[in-house]
Amino acid sequence: MSRMEKMAAATDQMGVFDAELDDLSAMLFADARPLSFDVTGRVIVPADLLKHAGITSKAIFVGRGNSFQIWEPSAFKSAQDKSLKTLRTSRPNLKIN
Repeated sequence: MSRMEKMAAATDQMGVFDAELDDLSAMLFADARPLSFDVTGRVIVPADLLKHAGITSKAIFVGRGNSFQIWEPSAFKSAQDKSLKTLRTSRPNLKIN
């Protein structure tokens, strides 16, 4: 079962009259689309997603457990710095370099 199928199955468990289901379903599935690949197997990121992410010439792939995200490098650095600050504040006993 694909990750999208697992998420769809999880939302099915919420019930058709759950008020939060519409928001969650829209967030998870409304903009989802299958990826395209070039002849060598590389992912082709759609132009609108590149624009949304501010990616022009360079991108980095950031691991997220069973998935990954594609970021514009300086935007990721800013987000990573913010996350680190938040973690240090919310979990002061967590040892993070």
